[in-house]
Amino acid sequence: MESQKKTHSAGFKKAMAVTLMGAVCLTAAVSVGSLSKKVTVTDGTETVAIDTINPDTQAILSKTGIELGKNDKLVRTDDGKNGVNISIIRALDVDASEAGKIITFNESSVADSLLSAGMTLSSNESLSLAAALESSGPEAEVKLARYEITVDVRGEKVTKYVPAGTVKNALEFLGITLGENDIIDTDITKNVQEGMTIEIRKVEYKTVTDVTKVEYSTTYKDSDELYVGETRTEVVGEEGERTVVKKEKYVNGEFDSVETILNQITKKPVDTVILNGTKEEPEPEPEPEPEPEPEPQTTYTPAPSSYTSYTDGYIYPYLTNTMGRNLNGPSGQETYYNMDMSGIVSSLQRGGWMYEQCVDKALIDHILDTSGYWVREDGCKMFGDYIMVAAGLSVRPRGSLVQTSLGMGIVVDTGGFAYNDPYQLDIATAW
Repeated sequence: MESQKKTHSAGFKKAMAVTLMGAVCLTAAVSVGSLSKKVTVTDGTETVAIDTINPDTQAILSKTGIELGKNDKLVRTDDGKNGVNISIIRALDVDASEAGKIITFNESSVADSLLSAGMTLSSNESLSLAAALESSGPEAEVKLARYEITVDVRGEKVTKYVPAGTVKNALEFLGITLGENDIIDTDITKNVQEGMTIEIRKVEYKTVTDVTKVEYSTTYKDSDELYVGETRTEVVGEEGERTVVKKEKYVNGEFDSVETILNQITKKPVDTVILNGTKEEPEPEPEPEPEPEPEPQTTYTPAPSSYTSYTDGYIYPYLTNTMGRNLNGPSGQETYYNMDMSGIVSSLQRGGWMYEQCVDKALIDHILDTSGYWVREDGCKMFGDYIMVAAGLSVRPRGSLVQTSLGMGIVVDTGGFAYNDPYQLDIATAW
């Protein structure tokens, strides 16, 4: 029986190199009323025909002496009358890895059997398998050089058997294509090994631009145009800008690293400039002793009708253009100055002083214009009947009447001399 099985098996293996019979399982139609069945049993290339009244399949196989292996299959068909056909499909053991793993095939073809087991033959393996089955006879030992590897494809792991060869061939065999931005952690020209893990990661880059403010500084400069303690802002500060461009790297969608590709000031700040005064202030003038308040005057003394004497009783000498600028007059040191007094007169009038208040109506013919401003024959500049003088306004307010060496004067102006001598008078003349 063993010899018979081997003969059958050898013929079947050779037939499988070309094609294996299609597997179609149909329920055998057994006619209970038939007393005799004509049974044909096909085992590979061998055929056995018997007559039997027992339609049981196991009884038929027992009568023919045919034994089924653990992974063998049979297909039984009934013609509906007295005919029964039984086909035996023997299992084919193929060593599918170097680790000694055995996969049994008994489908319609070797390729289909491998596919149902989750494996695919490479073109070289198909040729090698067919040649081995064809040439080596019934005792052929067929080995497929397979390696179990794990490929982590962008975060998804796949564990498969792949044929011997390079990593590149293995990826092609598994239908895995590297994208433009993919990186692989293994040399693709390296041969695959049992248990190898290959990681394929998708790399993406993102450019991030960040603009931040750059603070300005404050600088200080000395200035002799300002007094000590005084300050002035010469330049108003303005913030600048710094631009930072970074290239972020993402692997499988997760942040991996960052590279700074630009970091520079794209707008310079403008510094604030503050001036500090260095000029010394003049010594403060001593506070003058207060003069008694003049009694309010309700009337004004008219000017004399004759101008032969301008001293109003004051003893010579009196101020002239030839006697110098430092005459000590009846009310203090006297000097003179020559300037257009039109503006001063206008200011005096805006303060409420009118020439009618300061003139003798009998001498009205001496008024040269309606403002009350005229020049006396000795060169004194007059407002009405009074000589216009400049004085220290803290002592003699504007509009005050004061005795001079040339006659009664009216305070209409002031000058820098008042810092040094608040009692000095500067008489307006045409000299």
